[in-house]
Amino acid sequence: MNTNLLRYFPSHIHPLTLVSDPDHLLAGEALMAELTRRGFQIIQEADPVLLRRRVEEARPFTTGHPIIITTIGALEDLPYDLYQVAYRINLSLHQFFPNLAYPILQVLNPDQIENLESRPQPVQPLSRQKTINYLLQEVFNVDPGSLSQPYLLIAWLNDYHRLQSPLPELLRASLVERLKEFPEYREWNIDLLIRDAQAFQVFIQNQWQLSIDQSLSGKQVKETPAGYVIPFSRDPQLQDLVPSLVRQGTLQPVKINNQNKLPKWAQPGVTVIDVRLQRLKMLLENIENQLTAMKVDQMGWKTWQNFAQDWADTCSLMAQAGLVIQPQQKTTFQNSISNVDAIFTQWLLKNYAALGVQRLPAPHHVHHVPHYLAYLYNLGNLHKAVLLVMDCLSLTDWLVISPVWTKRHAEWKIKTETLLAQIPTITTISRYALISGLRPADFPGGINPSIPEARAWELFWSREGFSEDTCKLLPLYYDRQIDQQPELQDPRVNFWCLIDDTLDKLAHNATLGAADQQSSLRLWLDPAHEQNSIPLENLLDWYLNHDYSIFIASDHGHVEATGYGQPSEGLLAQTRGKRARIYSDRLAALRIQDAFVDTILWDHDGLLPEQMSALMPAKREAFAPAGEVVVTHGGISIDEVIVPFIQISKRVNNG
Repeated sequence: MNTNLLRYFPSHIHPLTLVSDPDHLLAGEALMAELTRRGFQIIQEADPVLLRRRVEEARPFTTGHPIIITTIGALEDLPYDLYQVAYRINLSLHQFFPNLAYPILQVLNPDQIENLESRPQPVQPLSRQKTINYLLQEVFNVDPGSLSQPYLLIAWLNDYHRLQSPLPELLRASLVERLKEFPEYREWNIDLLIRDAQAFQVFIQNQWQLSIDQSLSGKQVKETPAGYVIPFSRDPQLQDLVPSLVRQGTLQPVKINNQNKLPKWAQPGVTVIDVRLQRLKMLLENIENQLTAMKVDQMGWKTWQNFAQDWADTCSLMAQAGLVIQPQQKTTFQNSISNVDAIFTQWLLKNYAALGVQRLPAPHHVHHVPHYLAYLYNLGNLHKAVLLVMDCLSLTDWLVISPVWTKRHAEWKIKTETLLAQIPTITTISRYALISGLRPADFPGGINPSIPEARAWELFWSREGFSEDTCKLLPLYYDRQIDQQPELQDPRVNFWCLIDDTLDKLAHNATLGAADQQSSLRLWLDPAHEQNSIPLENLLDWYLNHDYSIFIASDHGHVEATGYGQPSEGLLAQTRGKRARIYSDRLAALRIQDAFVDTILWDHDGLLPEQMSALMPAKREAFAPAGEVVVTHGGISIDEVIVPFIQISKRVNNG
């Protein structure tokens, strides 16, 4: 389909093209990247004022750079003057997949549709159920009839949660119904294991622990819904899965006193040393293998999301106090940092702009978040929402916070995704993008906005049709208890945005580097510490009990960097951060780059103002006195750019 779709957009196409795309055919990651590479600027903007402004800025009829405007509605609903002068295209799934049931195709997301294109197409029209079966097999690589044995189902679930986007509810229900026909799964909560990656991981871990307990005790554990289900000890094929489950992080090794008491097949899943050291060893090996196999032009956003999880886990372990790490492991980690930074930068330069265009049905960039919340509201999937902006929350930080909160709040269901921060990853730009739902190019007053964050939040929701008293932004104050802020419980408010800058302060106060920042974070999570996370957790719990959906987002992460000097640019720089300097004059930026050659000049990405350039160190260095170690942000490392996006809800019926 990509080939067929690209035929609509030859190099000689009209300067302005309007595309009605109700099925999000143009939203696939690879297709967007290719259109961007060909020189097209792609615009998706429902607000007619912002749309007209973006077209005027781009000047497609005079610059020679064509524009594609996409809409999910009718082309006639776009501004009439644009409609008159534009080349017009109408796209639909039925054009490209005529033999598949259209209502079923509509449940797929853009990347799943893109995946479908590469599969052999049926030569005869398929019914609804046959279309479902076809999509399960071709897009999600699952034939329900072939998963009759536990090792097959576990292997598929492990790959599915790591490599694929979630099954649409319609397809998941059909798969669950088929799997329930097998007697082996009568006591399994199949639906939960498919839709909740965390639940699948907990299930595997518990079953492995029971299996090890049985092997060490020599006693048979009774097979009950709450007890032993997966027969590791009796199934050689399950045993063969253990090393890969451990390597990929699905299964954490169990610490025991003596490995000799266990059969050889079980030993990859146990350790006699600190479990953290065992995990670190496997992570470093896995990261080295991934970096060796990486090819930038073949890597998608999902690949980087998975890699970022492993990378954050590794960084967290490397920074843990009291963990005795071998010199060779430190060397391996440092080498990996250099490789990761180089490869990730290449990928960003190719794909960042394209991913910034498509807001829905799933967010990619931080400025997509408000649009995503409005989308869920319009679908009826949420009634009231809290967006907690945790300034400077890195994915590494979240991997420290999440298990603590999960243990303290068994009733919380925590789902973690990731987003791309706005580059340059500084608070004034990326946080404002997150709150306002705007690209920096659309900020009122430029990159130093003339409208405060609270007003920007109100304006977003007013454009969605909500009165201003139903949406409010407030900072959280830790110099007094959160529960002493009664305004946080205003019953009129449907859409809260709460700002917590605790982690940003921890990062900037970490004068001894990443380990110092991580130690401070663990103190914040300790109830015995004077200023801790308990009041925040209590507040989140209050919102959950009052029917709010909770989302946690970060504007950027952070990184440990070493100073290598500061530019002397006088008044040329608009912003002087340690990891980013911003210029309105590109020639001025280039002159500074001549003196700091190991830097990246970032501009013309379709998100920043046309006249803005950001100069950022290419490595883990900072515009700071030579040799000074800082924990900061602003640059384009994976630690700063890929940030967590979390949803917390109340568990219902154990699911």
